[in-house]
Amino acid sequence: MKTSTFKIEILAPIQEVWKAISTTEGMKAWVGWLKVDTDWQVNSPIVLTLHDEKGEVMEYNGGKMIFNGIIEVKKENKEITYSYPEKIAGIEKESYVLDEIGAGTTCLTFTQTCISEEKAKDQEEDQKQLMEMLKKKLEENAGSSRFEPGMQAKPML
Repeated sequence: MKTSTFKIEILAPIQEVWKAISTTEGMKAWVGWLKVDTDWQVNSPIVLTLHDEKGEVMEYNGGKMIFNGIIEVKKENKEITYSYPEKIAGIEKESYVLDEIGAGTTCLTFTQTCISEEKAKDQEEDQKQLMEMLKKKLEENAGSSRFEPGMQAKPML
């Protein structure tokens, strides 16, 4: 088992970062190729489905990129953690933790646990890119009153 942690400073209020990582609309706004199905409650299932540009479900090593998880932790404006019992793509758990650095600035710590060093290495660059996409989207919208969908990112696998 291997855990990777990425920290990124985002020039956006903690409430806006929280919306982007803990709502279906927020996640779609910065990861347009991701479909999220959940009621966002602790112990509820969460299904993350990755789609290509044609709208087809993406595949990895012959399997569909559908992550069936469980929301383990949800603390408003602080933390959300999912576990993946099926360990698709070798991922066991993902966690987003927020810390307010100052007015309008948030530190996001993303932690991902994979089944092996090899799987973790496969995921690291993609996860860094995803965090940069989130930062860019939120900072673009920092002047608006709420987080809005817009820029659609392309899948990275």
